[in-house]
Amino acid sequence: MSGRIVPRRFLLIATLLLLAACSRLDLAYRNLDLVIPWWISNYVSLDDSQKRWLEPRLQKHLAWHCSTELPEYVAWLEQLDQLSQRARLTPTDLLGQLTQVRDAAQDIAVEITPTALGVAESLSPQQMGELYVAMDERNAELRREYVAPPLKAQVAARARRMRESVEDWMGPLRPSQLARIESWAKDRGEYNRIWAENRENWQKALRNALYGRHNADFQQRLTALLQQPEAIWTSAYRQAYPATEAALAHLLADLFNSADTIQRGALREHIREMAADLMGLPCYPR
Repeated sequence: MSGRIVPRRFLLIATLLLLAACSRLDLAYRNLDLVIPWWISNYVSLDDSQKRWLEPRLQKHLAWHCSTELPEYVAWLEQLDQLSQRARLTPTDLLGQLTQVRDAAQDIAVEITPTALGVAESLSPQQMGELYVAMDERNAELRREYVAPPLKAQVAARARRMRESVEDWMGPLRPSQLARIESWAKDRGEYNRIWAENRENWQKALRNALYGRHNADFQQRLTALLQQPEAIWTSAYRQAYPATEAALAHLLADLFNSADTIQRGALREHIREMAADLMGLPCYPR
């Protein structure tokens, strides 16, 4: 029902090996063996020995993801399908779905932690520098796109992204629904800046951990960063996150409750097609 509840590419492992320098995992299912190495190479160039070490571990993660996580995603979609058949939804109904997404992200973080530790410990000084430069460049790019524009422009872009995401699931929206999205986007205010600052705060902690990657406590520090990122959230983000999540649940409930028969039909069809696509993957357990 939303790009935040079900990200549009549905890839739960795109931030493999911590190098995303981001505390949020993006959802996906397809071509992970191509996506993961490509994505890592955007941050640091692995040498041949690192690639050889990484390859069997990637295959293990892929096998685990297919056998363990895909059935959970299908079950989650089936829950959404059931919810979509109700006459009305409450924000509480949707907050429960968000909790399941967070739980899935936590499962991924736990699964990849040993591999992330191994890659991090193998980085050369040159690769460390390459990683930091890539992170800084990406931060600057994100700030230019999401933080630097005037607040009015940020709100307009936020509303556009949400509208496009919702329309992917429900089809064209009516003026009253578009107005509801506009109101939601405006109420989120300076969230882009708060999010960016929290992201960079996590990266700062990552850098500090990597500087001491040969110390006895390195594995413990990196494990905490991957599996418990909320422990180092900024105070502003810690305060904003629950309100943002609640506002999203209210928005989606309002959009669903105002949906007409055609929009609800499109939503159910989209949910069922996505579940069928996942069950049709060759690796899906039979």
